[in-house]
Amino acid sequence: MTVGGPPSCGVAHSARPPDPHRGRGAVVILIVAMAVASITLLTTQEPSQPSEVQRGSAVLVRPVVPVGGDLQNGRQTLGGALDDVQEAADEGAAGIRLTADVRWLCQTRVCDTEPLAPVVTRAHEIGLRVYLHINSTPGWMDERGRWYPPVRENAVEWAELFAQFVGRFGTQVAGYEVWNEPNNSEFWRPVPDAGAYADLLKAVWIAAKAVNPRVQLIGGVLSNNDLGYMGQLDAGLADRGGNIANRFFYDLLGVHPYAGGPSSGYHPLKPAGSADEQTSNGVKDMTFLGLERLRKQVAADEGIWRDVVVGEFGYDTTPGTWYHVPEPLRAHYLASALKLADRWPWCKAFTVYGYLPDEEDGFAIKGTASETALRDAASGVDD
Repeated sequence: MTVGGPPSCGVAHSARPPDPHRGRGAVVILIVAMAVASITLLTTQEPSQPSEVQRGSAVLVRPVVPVGGDLQNGRQTLGGALDDVQEAADEGAAGIRLTADVRWLCQTRVCDTEPLAPVVTRAHEIGLRVYLHINSTPGWMDERGRWYPPVRENAVEWAELFAQFVGRFGTQVAGYEVWNEPNNSEFWRPVPDAGAYADLLKAVWIAAKAVNPRVQLIGGVLSNNDLGYMGQLDAGLADRGGNIANRFFYDLLGVHPYAGGPSSGYHPLKPAGSADEQTSNGVKDMTFLGLERLRKQVAADEGIWRDVVVGEFGYDTTPGTWYHVPEPLRAHYLASALKLADRWPWCKAFTVYGYLPDEEDGFAIKGTASETALRDAASGVDD
């Protein structure tokens, strides 16, 4: 858990704008009429998504390791990566999530996108959405390590690296995640800095949209429902010129809403606000339903009802760890969370951490009751 300051007062929590996902029948009629009149004012609230083949779950996303990436017993092969894509489709997933490790792929100022390319292409061919998680700092930019973030002039240069992935894949990727958990000191060293992350988001927005203005950028990518940090981030984005017109320099809200505490995980239906944790950044809501609370806060701060990408969610079966839930209870919890995410019209993706078989990782679900439960939930078997 990170420590920061109290919630920022730089952005007022005013009356929230109407949620565009409510009253969908009326919205459809209105959109048709507006299309006839060639009016496009709603696009700032309802960003279009790439078309996809309808399958079991509308939101379940499977992580896939790119070609050459690390596996427990070696490196990912082309055949293995393509098999993983097909397995995701066969199990009712709506998409896949790839990590673009900048420290690996951008060892010079020209990034190597080839380890990702065949996976993106195959997923697109069979109607799976692709989410690309772009993180880490290359060694030539900062030799201290991958999780020392690009700040000041490095933020602009890192944004140009990011734009190379956008130039290669464009809208074949449904969403590009900007960094990983910047509110977590493990991934934003030495300590989280919402203002510095606001600088990075703005730099990436400018660079990526210059290459392809239609791509969707995922900002926040928060560890837990961190209300305090998000308030500071929105204030920082506003200070840097963020507004409704430029969407505060990101399109979709990314969150890793892990639910639980130091020794146990919480049921996904545990009420929002029932497990708040006070940090020096402000309040973290440690429930899964806190995602609704976070989204409402963002709408109040920005005037935009955000669609949300859950980039990671899971429980650890190792006793005595954060988010610990033993099998088969974990299977029930994960299936319940997926069903809830599927019912939220504003939730666009739900990625379970993690699918890779790893006897030393309590989050791993391959070959467990959790894998079966998610497959059944995605296909509607247990409805």
